[in-house]
Amino acid sequence: MKMLTGVKPAIRQRLREGALKNQQTEQADVQAVKAREKQSIYVWELPIRIFHWVNAACIMVLMVTGIYIGHPFITPANNGEAYYDFFMGWVRDIHFFTAFIFTANLIFRAYWTWKGNHYAKSQILQVSFWLGLIETLKGYLFLPNHKPHYIGHNPLAQLSYWIFIGLGSVIMVLTGYYLLFQPQPDTIYGKMFAWVPFIFGGSDFTVRSWHHLVAWAFMVFIVIHVYMAYREDWMAKNGTMSSIFTGYKFEPEHRAEEAAHEIPEKITILGIGNTLYSDEGVGVYALPLLEKALADVPNLEFVDGSTEGMQLLGPVENTQALIVLDAINANVKPGTIIKLEKAQIPSFNGIKMSVHQIGFQEVVSAAQLRERVPKKMVLFGIQPASLELGTELTDTARASIAILTNKVKQQINDWRSN
Repeated sequence: MKMLTGVKPAIRQRLREGALKNQQTEQADVQAVKAREKQSIYVWELPIRIFHWVNAACIMVLMVTGIYIGHPFITPANNGEAYYDFFMGWVRDIHFFTAFIFTANLIFRAYWTWKGNHYAKSQILQVSFWLGLIETLKGYLFLPNHKPHYIGHNPLAQLSYWIFIGLGSVIMVLTGYYLLFQPQPDTIYGKMFAWVPFIFGGSDFTVRSWHHLVAWAFMVFIVIHVYMAYREDWMAKNGTMSSIFTGYKFEPEHRAEEAAHEIPEKITILGIGNTLYSDEGVGVYALPLLEKALADVPNLEFVDGSTEGMQLLGPVENTQALIVLDAINANVKPGTIIKLEKAQIPSFNGIKMSVHQIGFQEVVSAAQLRERVPKKMVLFGIQPASLELGTELTDTARASIAILTNKVKQQINDWRSN
């Protein structure tokens, strides 16, 4: 009996240890599964993807037609009619027309570097860019390194794009247009590019040589670019190749969280109102002034909601933070600015405070039903001084817009500092 009494506690202890071990194993398995789970991150906006494929198509067409112009490898049969021998002329026309598209596409990409999201911009002027470049080079050379994880392009990729797609494209455009207009030196376009030889060697031959050399450099770059993209996609399993079609990359949960902290959250500023009734349209009138005042603040979206009603559901649901500008009849002194936090904004069953009754309350209610309400939402309402028919704001409302601008700036700073 004494032995049995002694054995039972030991058995119980082993059972406890076994249960604890199983629990720890299960927890480890859960953590492993979570580590393997990946979240989608919207990296490449539609304009960037369009630029990429238009650029790729232009380069291929320009390369094929350019090779033919330099070394014709097809000789059309001569059947006696002059237009049958115009094949070279058609090839040249295609080459030049494609060059115009290539140039316009390049200008658009330069604009989107300023207008686009975090991943469309370049940090080449920042010290962190060059430090990251060194560590990235070490990583590719299999040397000890402290290379950060990049969701978008790493510094080495960015620098290569600046050299080949940026500088290389500028060289191709300048030398190409010079060769196009060089036979007409007295025309406006001939004079416009007459200075190009002074930059590229002083003669037509050196200009043409630069044009050819950079064209072949583009071909080398494309081979390396495609290889590196496939390599990244295969090693990181992050959807690099598919991202240029869909815009989305896939990263582990902790990487997605890091990316969320790296990029300022998107804030939508929505102006609503009827501009036919003077101060009733103050929210719409304030929008362009705010856009100008906040031009240096990243990741802002300005939406003119006018009197759209339920059509505002899209802008409301597709943002992380929402600032609404409206005229509100709160029976206070005209020009007074009222701030309503998310919980205070009237829902469908609440008091309709908007003077134009466009149904923004219904929009909020619908978003709540679909569980797509922005995490942060504020409404700034201005008490109108006049609702008479007219397309001009009163002086009272105009003065309130200046104060409203400062309040919106402060709200954005408060949200992004927390």
